[in-house]
Amino acid sequence: MSLVTQLRAFHLVADAGSFSLAARTAGLSQPTLSAQVRALEASYAVDLFDRRGRGVRMTPTGQSLFALTTRLIAAE
Repeated sequence: MSLVTQLRAFHLVADAGSFSLAARTAGLSQPTLSAQVRALEASYAVDLFDRRGRGVRMTPTGQSLFALTTRLIAAE
């Protein structure tokens, strides 16, 4: 799985505020999206989301990355 795919998955979840809503919006399965985000977190040894209950909240690192992915996606 490519870094670009992982970054898009992260951005979708961050924008939607939940893995399930992001998956429905993108037409992907929730486990696929979760695996992509987990792989991104593992590659860089960071936590991008606080996972509690059904929702997610971005960590400070996640917030910084979201600012970057917002610009990258807009430039696409």
